[in-house]
Amino acid sequence: MRNDDFRSKKLVFIDIETTGLSLINSEIIELAAIVCDGISLKIEKTFHSRIKPLHMERAQKEALLVNGYDPIKWRDARDLKDVLLEFGNLAPSGILVGWNVSFDWAFLDKAFEENQIIHKFDYHKIDAMSVAYAELFKKGAFASISLRKVAVTFNVKLPAVHDAANDTRATYEIFKKIMAGNKVQDTLGI
Repeated sequence: MRNDDFRSKKLVFIDIETTGLSLINSEIIELAAIVCDGISLKIEKTFHSRIKPLHMERAQKEALLVNGYDPIKWRDARDLKDVLLEFGNLAPSGILVGWNVSFDWAFLDKAFEENQIIHKFDYHKIDAMSVAYAELFKKGAFASISLRKVAVTFNVKLPAVHDAANDTRATYEIFKKIMAGNKVQDTLGI
C-alpha cells in the first residue's frame, strides 16, 4: 500500500441531533462520532456529547419528539464551544462520513464559524446515504433511503427515537457491511 493512499485517512462517522431543521433558528443539541481506520474500518475511538440548548423557545416540537429531548437527560450537557473544541481535534485530516452528511456538516460548519474554531478535518465528506443508495439500486426496488428503513435492510437494529450515538453506530455498521462486499485493490494508478 502506498504511503499517499487516500484510504489511509481516518474516517469519522458523525451524527447530530438538532432542535429543528432550520439552520438559522435551530441548534445542535447532541453530537456523536466514531473514528475508524480508513482501510480496515476498525474503530479506534468514539465520541458523544449532549449540548446545552440556548434557545429552546425556537425549538420545533416535532424535532424534540424525534430526538427524544428531555431536560433530565440533558442536565449534564456541555457548552457547544467546549464540545466543538474537543470534536474538532478528534481526528486531524479525518474524513467526515454521515447519513445525509450535508445536513450535519451545515450545522457543524456554522457552529465552528460562529465559535471561531478551526477544526482539523479534511474538506472531503462521504455521504453514507449515497453509498447505500448505490448498493440498494443494484439489488432491486426499494421504497425509502431513510436511515431507519435502510438499517432494517442491512439487519442493523435502531431504537425508534433518534439518538446521535445510535444513529452514528448504525451509519458505521451499514457502511461497513457495504464495504465488506467490495474487493480491496492495491492501487488504481491515479
